[in-house]
Amino acid sequence: MKGVKEGFELLESLGVNREIQQVFAPVLREDACGRLIAEYRNEKGRVVDQEVLAVSMQKLSACGFLHFSPALPENVRVLYISDAIMHLIFMAQCKFKRMNFAYSAFLSIGARMDRGLILHGITQYPKEVKIYTVFGHSLIGRIKECKVQHWIKGLECSFRVEGNKVVAFIQGKEFWMSAGEFSLRNHLRQIGIRQTVSTCKPFDKNIDNFYLFNYF
Repeated sequence: MKGVKEGFELLESLGVNREIQQVFAPVLREDACGRLIAEYRNEKGRVVDQEVLAVSMQKLSACGFLHFSPALPENVRVLYISDAIMHLIFMAQCKFKRMNFAYSAFLSIGARMDRGLILHGITQYPKEVKIYTVFGHSLIGRIKECKVQHWIKGLECSFRVEGNKVVAFIQGKEFWMSAGEFSLRNHLRQIGIRQTVSTCKPFDKNIDNFYLFNYF
């Protein structure tokens, strides 16, 4: 199916309603096998990788980025950032009864986390746009949230995991925190930086990200 009115068979089977399907239809296509494909591009607009969703698998894009909005860029009020368009789709499905996505934008950055592409995507929208990250509960997801926050503030940062500790290197200093306590809010409190990015996660911490919520 290619028509937006008809929807996508795979999303139908996963319980995604037609309203949400229409929001994301501009960046999705369905191949002959029924898989959903989203193309990721570099800063020159060339396709560099694909994200693929099938009945029994999800392949993330390793590089590139994808961004779009159902509204004109200047009218966007909220920007959602994730590493997969499918996480954004299921986040929207989970929240559509409580939120209006007509003035939202969506930025999917792939697994590589390219700082330049993220900042390029963000600058397409007004400076006062409210930013939410959709990276899930995992430690990797929490580190990604921190990276986005620092890059938006113009700061260089790096993170590594040693045993059960997360080591952050910010502005020439190292900051240590146990992996269990590590979060965007706790990390920013530790280094004394104001939080401007909000996180969006499933309430159930046993579900890492929104793609899984249909199975529980």
